[in-house]
Amino acid sequence: MKSSLLAFFEKEDQEDLHRFRVQVKKIRAFLILSDSTGHQPNLAMYFKPVKKIFKDAGEIRNAFINQELAKEHQTGDNAFISSQCQLQIDATDRFRLNRAKHLGKIKDTHDTIKEKIRSISDLHIGLFYQNVLQQISGTLANLKFNEDLHTCRTLVKNLMYNHKLVHSALAIGFNADYMHRVQTVIGDWHDNALLIQLYSGDKAMAASLKKQHTKLKRAITLLTKDFFNQATTVVELPVEQLS
Repeated sequence: MKSSLLAFFEKEDQEDLHRFRVQVKKIRAFLILSDSTGHQPNLAMYFKPVKKIFKDAGEIRNAFINQELAKEHQTGDNAFISSQCQLQIDATDRFRLNRAKHLGKIKDTHDTIKEKIRSISDLHIGLFYQNVLQQISGTLANLKFNEDLHTCRTLVKNLMYNHKLVHSALAIGFNADYMHRVQTVIGDWHDNALLIQLYSGDKAMAASLKKQHTKLKRAITLLTKDFFNQATTVVELPVEQLS
């Protein structure tokens, strides 16, 4: 996380900023798992200073993505692109001015959390995964296209982020490929919903985006049927297929 942030300060490459934010999400996912035991220190609370840095980085990232989307959809709205470009420049300047402060907060947070991390039993890890999968399954069984669906995606991604750390402790299967497809299509749906709001004044663009929105909703409905069984069923491929 820190090395990605340092790389962004050095070159202002958006991919470095993206990697920084992904690493923040991975650490936060682990802290959620750790805090779920109920007998650990509240590690998520100690991580709040880094979440603030994450939010500030998000202002830069969102302005950049808005420009890329406008170019991709060929809106021709140069005023919008210019405004987002200026937002990105201003947010980056503010972010860079706080470089020392941000790095100091990350160091302090790292030192605090590593002293407070406790071991987590295999039994708890298994129960955590089962409970979260059932929570997601319950929401998807009563599928509504609102913020609850976006919350499901966050829960799916948290399980995916932790999987490399805890896979050997899981008594139930975890279909990583299926989970990736679920979070991807929900993410596409959410991005599309934001675009519809963003381009509400462009009738042609709005109509095209709404058509895509209908397709994404249908894809989510089909993909998430019997979610729990699909998420926990892993088919072992023969060696020759793996090759």
